[in-house]
This record gives sequence, C-alpha cells and structure tokens, in this order.
Amino acid sequence: MPADFHTLEIAGIVQETHDTRSFILGVPQSLRETFRYRAGQFLTFEVPWNGMQLRRCYSLSSAPETDSWPKVTVKRVDEGRVSNWFNDELDVGDSILVQPPEGRFVLRSNEGDHGIVLFGGGSGITPVLSIMKSALRTTTRDVKLIYANRDERSIIFKDEIDIWHTEFPNRLEVVHHLDSGAGFMSVADAQEHIRGWEDAEFFVCGPTGYMDTIEEAFKASNIDVGQTKFERFISPIDPDRKDQTEAAVPEQSDGEIPESFTMLLEGQSHQVPYEKGLTLLESAVKAGHKPPSSCEDGYCGCCMALLKSGQVKMTNHDALEPSDIERGWVLACQSRPASQEPIELDFDAEY
Repeated sequence: MPADFHTLEIAGIVQETHDTRSFILGVPQSLRETFRYRAGQFLTFEVPWNGMQLRRCYSLSSAPETDSWPKVTVKRVDEGRVSNWFNDELDVGDSILVQPPEGRFVLRSNEGDHGIVLFGGGSGITPVLSIMKSALRTTTRDVKLIYANRDERSIIFKDEIDIWHTEFPNRLEVVHHLDSGAGFMSVADAQEHIRGWEDAEFFVCGPTGYMDTIEEAFKASNIDVGQTKFERFISPIDPDRKDQTEAAVPEQSDGEIPESFTMLLEGQSHQVPYEKGLTLLESAVKAGHKPPSSCEDGYCGCCMALLKSGQVKMTNHDALEPSDIERGWVLACQSRPASQEPIELDFDAEY
C-alpha cells in the first residue's frame, strides 16, 4: 500500500506569475524526519473535489539546503481539477493531506566535478530549480540552466533565478528561451546548448513535446543515456473517468509463477514469496515490507526499481522513458513475473 498521508498546514502562499502559485508547507517537529527530502523529489497530495478524493504529484521547488520549509509550485492547467483547486481554494492556515517525499530525479552521488545541465520547460522548472539551488550551495560543479517559456510573463521564479545568477556568476549560466520570439525549441537549438557540456549530468522536465525534443538532441549529440534523467508526470485517471470496460490483466501461466523473488530494499536482501496474479509490489507489501509507492497506477514512477535478473510484464509503464526500460528499470506496482527465472529487484539502485 502507498505510504501514509499526513496533514500539513499551508504556512505561506506566493503568487509567482499570473497563473502560478507556490505553497509553503509547515512541517511540525514530529514529522521533520518523515518529510526530509532531496532536491528534485516530489510530494503526493490528496484533495477533495466534487465528493471525490483526487491525487496529484507536485515536485518540490524548494531545496533542503536553501529553504527553511518544503514548497511546491502549482501552475493552472486548462480545466485542471486539482491545479485550479490549489490556486482557487487553498489559503494560508488551511490543511492538506500529503505523503512523504519520493522520487529519483536527484543528483548522483558520484559525478565528481562534472557539470550539470538543466532543461526546464514551463512549470517543469520546479524540480530543476530545486536541483540547481542544491548543486550551487553544496558542490563546486558548474551549472547551466536552459528555461523555455511561452513569453516573458510566463517565466516562473525569474527574480529568484536572477538572484542565484548574481551570487554565482562564474558557475551558473542561464539561458531563457521564449517561444514568442524564438519559436518552439528545436533539436538544433538544444544541441547548441549541449555543445561544450557533453560530459555533464543532464536533467529534463517539462511538457511532453519539449522533453521529446531534448531527448532527440541528446541522441544527435551522442550523449550517453546514463548521463540523462527525465521527470515525466502523468496524472492518474480520476475515479469518475476510469474506463470500466478496460481489459483485465492477462492471466499468468504456471510457467510464469516463481515461488519467490529477491528484493533489495534499504540495504537488505529479502526473499519475498510470490502468489499468482499479484504484482511484485503487492507481494512485497503482503510479506510485510514497505517499498516506495504512491499512485499504484504506473503514473508517478515512485515504485521504480532495477530488474537485475529475471523477466516481468508491466501492465502500464507511462512513467518510464524507453531508455529507462532498456536499462532494466521497471515499475513494481505494474510488474508481474513472466517466467520462473529467478527475479532480483533492486529498490536501492541509483537511477
């Protein structure tokens, strides 16, 4: 089952742009350790809407080394149920249900002095900004931020980015790409921004089309997939919008049902019994373990794990890039054994 929700208070609200607000979360002393996070991670919220409880994931735009309280930033989406609820209904002092931070869109621990290149598009700036602040404050690495927006007034955190650039003029390079003047960013544009930074660690977050363009530029620039990370959020389907005629999960044959599988979690190896029909996540939870998880629908990527051996079938893998799957990453909430070959699932692997 997903991690428990906790009630947090809205400690502050900042109007970032005409259609975007930041929400500062007050975390009581008793939950400080529970809500300890790394730059680039996200929070999952549960909010009331027309008699339903809807869940959404929002990246933290704060960084633990630079901000006193965790903060998420929410941009309005046309007909967006939760994004508009955040912007219209929440006031300072209100309470909201939140799960502890999750996510692997974080700096690697072994990159030495390699540069960091951050591609952000629109509200995709949130985890990118978090990583930028953390890297500048805690490392000596050079950072390049390429931030694409529709127009000048759509630039979220413009003043904050300017302040960071003023403080670190020799380490931080900032490029603003405005569609209103330059058109949508092209593969050639992105390649130009990559040039000279080929050995860097790359992070990308933004609209699907934008991220697809950057991914093509990586391929054209011969950037190894191991150097790149993408944060792609796909909202779960709300209860009233689920297709009740959706095909059931195919039944497993006897040749696809192992007696157990091996799971690496928090530095320990566990042998987990397996029962026909269950996902690997469901099996682990049934055995008393608590792997990371959130939506359990394959949209958030919270339960990503590295499949080190064996074969699985995933019902849904929207949260994964094709390059993730090629490297062996799976979603435990969507994975079922596809053979009796021994399965080893590593939740501790660095993404």
